[in-house]
Amino acid sequence: MKHFVSIYFLLTIVSINNVLSKEDVLVDKIQQLTSLSYKTPVIRFNNERFKTLVKSAPRNYSVVVMFTALSPQRQCSICQPAHDDFVVLAESYRYSETFSNKLFFGMVDFDEGQEIFQQMKLNTAPVFIHFPAKEKSKKADQYDVSRWGISAEHMATWVKDRTEIEIQIFRPPNYLSFILIGVSVVVIFVFLYLKRDNLGFLYSNIVWGILAMGTVCYFISGQTWNFINNPPFISNRRNEMEIFANDSNMQYIVETYIVFLLYFGVCAGMILLNEAPKMRLQAGKRQTMLAILGILMVVFFFSYILSVFRAKYQGYPYSFLIK
Repeated sequence: MKHFVSIYFLLTIVSINNVLSKEDVLVDKIQQLTSLSYKTPVIRFNNERFKTLVKSAPRNYSVVVMFTALSPQRQCSICQPAHDDFVVLAESYRYSETFSNKLFFGMVDFDEGQEIFQQMKLNTAPVFIHFPAKEKSKKADQYDVSRWGISAEHMATWVKDRTEIEIQIFRPPNYLSFILIGVSVVVIFVFLYLKRDNLGFLYSNIVWGILAMGTVCYFISGQTWNFINNPPFISNRRNEMEIFANDSNMQYIVETYIVFLLYFGVCAGMILLNEAPKMRLQAGKRQTMLAILGILMVVFFFSYILSVFRAKYQGYPYSFLIK
């Protein structure tokens, strides 16, 4: 009987020690993550950190990890803008009222964690995965980039669905848009002031046709996508300047404006072709010049549009004049 009591007592002590050791490990892991998140909202994980802080037990916190390839040699055009919005998401959480030690954000770069990519069986980037506190990751714990895009707002909705933690996104103001709008308004008012004695052009079908088509082209060129996903103005790669993203799922703001001008050029050429026969003053020369100008505009701008499309969609077979 005495031996039984002794064994029971020893087992109890061992169990208590195991519980205490697990609690100590958990406290230490939370302290590490909290300290790292204060330094940078997105914690960079190497193989050891990822195994210790994300994959191994015990864990009573969630971790959202971005798997990416930021090196220019990896030629991932969408990785940098996706990383920028992921940082916006993490910073918005870091400085929000909902910030706690129940959720952390991290990143694994391919060049720093190839073993992790192999363990997770990932062969593409960027990939966003939520590692829940206690249970294993499910299919819904992987963010669908192709469906929802890379905007911080959409990722915040996904995070709320997985963790029930609501994150309000805070972005720095985009002064470029205000500057462009202000300059455009000033130019219009100056032009109208200089032409105040001759405003007959306001009754021209050509002028209003170009303005109407310009408005349509502005929105179909990708402005709505820009408002939702907030891409960079131009490539963020340090070693090269890239105007057109070589990915069909990505575009830069400057690329959108170029595409807008191309669409606008085709539409303006079509309007000139349509209105040339209606011109009455100096019928011969003026009609011919407008018709030739319209044809040249349509041919050139349409050829350039096909060239851009071929560059973004590898394998597209059609082209016209410009390869």
